[in-house]
Amino acid sequence: MKRLIGVCLGLMILLAACGNKVDGTYKNKELTLRADDDAETAQINYDTGDDELNEWMEEEEEDLNYKGEIDKKKKTMTFKDKKGNVEMKMSYKVKGKKLILKDKSGSSGDEKIVLKKQEK
Repeated sequence: MKRLIGVCLGLMILLAACGNKVDGTYKNKELTLRADDDAETAQINYDTGDDELNEWMEEEEEDLNYKGEIDKKKKTMTFKDKKGNVEMKMSYKVKGKKLILKDKSGSSGDEKIVLKKQEK
């Protein structure tokens, strides 16, 4: 009986750990995030929803795409622009098929961004 309880507890811990893996493509109306948990990298692509504004921003060399690193121990993602300047540092949490990002930089308060995982 004790072995059965031990096995069940072990499986529950294993399943809980697997559920927190941030891997794949997540989207909402304004942005797409692609994360590779094994390589500990992520990329955000913004879409303003306005083709003219997107085109103008590209002409002004305003970057709508940011590359980042995933710190699995601290549960954070740090994104940088093309020049390597740190633009955003966010904590993350995976809940089912949702990825929740929280901007803790203080510039925009505790902004929360919710993204839904896209099926392959």
